[in-house]
This record gives sequence, C-alpha cells and structure tokens, in this order.
Amino acid sequence: MAVEEQEYVYYHAGGKRGSRPVLRGADAKSTFESIPVVDVSGLFSSNVEDRKNVASQIGKTCRNVGFFYAENHDIPQDVINETFESVKKFFAMPLGDKMEVHLHKSAALRGYEPLFETKMEGKGRGDMKEAFTIGDDAHEPEQNAPFTPSPDSMKKNSWPSAYPAFRPQIYDYYTRVLAFSRKLMQAFALALDLPETYFDEATSFPMVGVRILHYPPQEQQDASDIGLGAHTDYSFFTLVQQESVAALQVLNANGIWVDAPPKPRTYVVNVGDFLSRITNGAFKSTVHRVLNRSGEERYSMPFFFSPNREATLDTVPTCMGKGQQSESVVAGDYFMERLRAARWQHPSNNGKPPPSVQEVATSEIKSGPQISVGA
Repeated sequence: MAVEEQEYVYYHAGGKRGSRPVLRGADAKSTFESIPVVDVSGLFSSNVEDRKNVASQIGKTCRNVGFFYAENHDIPQDVINETFESVKKFFAMPLGDKMEVHLHKSAALRGYEPLFETKMEGKGRGDMKEAFTIGDDAHEPEQNAPFTPSPDSMKKNSWPSAYPAFRPQIYDYYTRVLAFSRKLMQAFALALDLPETYFDEATSFPMVGVRILHYPPQEQQDASDIGLGAHTDYSFFTLVQQESVAALQVLNANGIWVDAPPKPRTYVVNVGDFLSRITNGAFKSTVHRVLNRSGEERYSMPFFFSPNREATLDTVPTCMGKGQQSESVVAGDYFMERLRAARWQHPSNNGKPPPSVQEVATSEIKSGPQISVGA
C-alpha cells in the first residue's frame, strides 16, 4: 500500500527559510481558525482600567494568534477613502513617472518597486505586486522630528514630481496612523505587565513606514505567481488597511491558511519578528501571505512601526525565564539587515537571488520543520 506523501508549507520567517507540515484529521493540533476581533475604543479612554481591559484582550490574541482586527479605531473613514484614491492615481501613472523614484536609487530602500521586484518565496517570477514606500525621515517637516538632522545626513524619502498632491495626502494619513500606533504600543506594554510608558523613550522618533501596494488580479488560479510570498514581518508590529478585496491569509499551526478579509472600521494588526524576539517568543510573529484570486485589482496600505533607529532593546523582564540572560538588539541594524535580505536585487546586495523551494525542500523534509512560527 502506497504511503501518502506528507504535504508541507514553505515560508520565509525570522530571516530564514522554514517549513511546516500540513496536519488534518486526527493529526491536527488545537489552533486558531479565524482572526480575533478586538474593540480598541477603550484605548482612547481617560480611565486606565478601560485601557488595561483592551490591552488584556490584545495580549491574549498576540500570545495565541499573533494577528487581530483592531475595531473602532480613530482614523476617519473619509481620510482612508481619500488616501486610497490617491494610491490608485499613483499606480495609474505612466511607468516612467513612477520609475523616477525607483527604490534602487535610494540607499534607504525607499520609493517605487515594480512588479516581481521582491521574491519572498523561491518560486515563480517573484511577488506579483507593485509598491511605494516612505518612512521616518527627519529632513521632512511634516514629521516634526524631535531633533535637527545633520545637514549632510541622508534624505530618505523620494516623491514623484508628476504628482505633487500625493505627498500631502499620504502625510495626512501617515500622521493619524502614527498617533494610533503609539496608543497600540502602550497597549502592548500593558499586555506584557509593564508600565504603560515602558516603550515611549525607545519610540520617540520610531522607524515607521507607509507602504502602499497594488496587486493585479492573477489570471491563472493555479499559477506559481503569488501576490506576496509567505513571510513574517520584521517590525515591532504592522497595521494593515485593506480596501475591499480579500487576499490576506494567515498560517495556523496545522499549516492551513486562514483568511483575513477586509472588515469595516478595522485594521488588521500583527506582531512582527522584533517584538516577538524581545518578548522571548511570548508574542507570536505569524506567517502570512497575499494571494489575489478575486479577479479584481487589490490595494492595501500596511503601516510598519518599530523603535528608534539607534534604540537598543533588551528582552522584556516579564518574559525572562529563570536564569535566562537578556539579549540586546540594536533596532536600526536589525531592520536594515532584514530589509536588504528581502530585496536581493538592490545595489547594496550582491545580486544573488534567494534559494528556491526545491533547494531547501529536501533538507527540511528530512530534518522536520526548521522554524516554529505562530501557534
């Protein structure tokens, strides 16, 4: 009798390739089958008990899933709608206008990325998306940096000259989401049984980024192309604003993809590798991907939040095991290392592409999963 071959899911997590067996029936583990919803309206209360109540719910989802919907946030819907309209206008511009701010022209790895420029999975042509990224830049007055940048320091962001109305609209959105992110950062501190202001000093001018994304429809359902390959984020946490097309999926412990479709008045929030690392794995950085099988154009806006570039963070004391040594991480060094790894074609790399699934599959199947990510 033939033995059924074990099915595996492959992904890129924590800066390394990993795999997970697909488990069904009697072999299946107890794990999540949907993404929890947390009403975050209490974070805006002046009553600390209201904020602690929300933080408790967030902590539970971060330990068990690593993803949650933040419902009833304070970002006005008209601002979100207007920003999506600006996003669509940007991606509809002629390619030459977008290539003016091509990411390869930026030492900070900011700007425009055409289709297939990143490759989170070692198969197909690459990630079937185009993107534009801006982030923390003390030279830009809209960011109100708490210090004066050196005149010879690098300007990090680039803006398309053919679309002057783009910058103010993105900054209207950016400023509001940054304020909401600071509320969430304090909720994470409370969820870890730390003082609410525990991370404030390390996030006085945080590494942040708005990344706008356009995913064309995949013409072939079974094609090897994928919108964004299976991966974990390397930020502290990420807030994703989805427009109307469902394509985001989250990997559970059984190797099953769980849908995270758009929900009204929510952000999808997920723990990144950095936050998972300093919580000693207590908060889960969970594998996810984008697979646009809707037949429609998809647009989304992830917002990445991480500590100040120069901040050194230790393992938080409430997550230390008995006799365990704390591990220090310099935020900026870790961030750039991971950023370059995901963009192998950038001039700062040697041009060597990531390994294919086939190159890693044999060793992983023989030795079992190399990385345990998510629950």
